[in-house]
Amino acid sequence: DDVLIQFEDFGNLNAFRLLDEWKDKSCTFNDDIQGTASVALGGLLASERLTGKHISEHTFMFLGAGEAGTGIAQLIAYAISLDMKV
Repeated sequence: DDVLIQFEDFGNLNAFRLLDEWKDKSCTFNDDIQGTASVALGGLLASERLTGKHISEHTFMFLGAGEAGTGIAQLIAYAISLDMKV
């Protein structure tokens, strides 16, 4: 019961599908999607002290739609929704 399943390099279609399929069955983690996104978001949130702006006040642009870029975009969107309380 106490098992972590780590997915890596499964490609967009399979990576997101596998995370969704296993999320209620086991603890799952995809380094390309979740690991990279958490590091990127951590840097953005830390920069708030320097810029004096909340994450929701910035504009973001993403190039490409690979696992990492898509994961970063999803996590930033989630952080913005929390910041704006929506």
